Amino acid sequence: MKIADGLIVVINYELLDAEGKLFESSADEGPMSYMQGNEEIPPPVEAALEGCEVGAKLEISVPPEDAYGEHDVEGIFSIPQADFPDGPQLIPGEWIQLNVTPEEGEEGEGEDFEVEARVVEISGDAVVLDTNHPLAGQTVVFRVEVLEVREPTDDDLDAEEETEGHTHGD
Repeated sequence: MKIADGLIVVINYELLDAEGKLFESSADEGPMSYMQGNEEIPPPVEAALEGCEVGAKLEISVPPEDAYGEHDVEGIFSIPQADFPDGPQLIPGEWIQLNVTPEEGEEGEGEDFEVEARVVEISGDAVVLDTNHPLAGQTVVFRVEVLEVREPTDDDLDAEEETEGHTHGD
């Protein structure tokens, strides 16, 4: 069976950064399944897999705009260290969760949300944070092997509804 819209596809994958270093792999979590045509994976990867069959192995280069976006300098900012009095131990290079409350007049005003940020440095009374994805601004490479292609079951369709179109979860 060839990969086409509406079919469930199970793949093994490796994600490599711009230098060719392994960033993520399905070897860690097990194979990933998705529904073709639901934009659950980067569009260039989905397009390259269209028409492939079980056993196909592909290497797909994905530019920043189709992967993790361009590096956004506005995603790097400084917060007074006093804002973390009882918070996490701050270690440069580590990721922390921030609770953000949009200010008056901003989109989402009054709705708190969480943001992940990497601690860049601690200098004096300030903590420099970066909310960019680690692969932002990079052309990445996906190595993919197709393990299974099948019609969706009722359970797959229920999972699609529960996870808003993502059979593999969030």
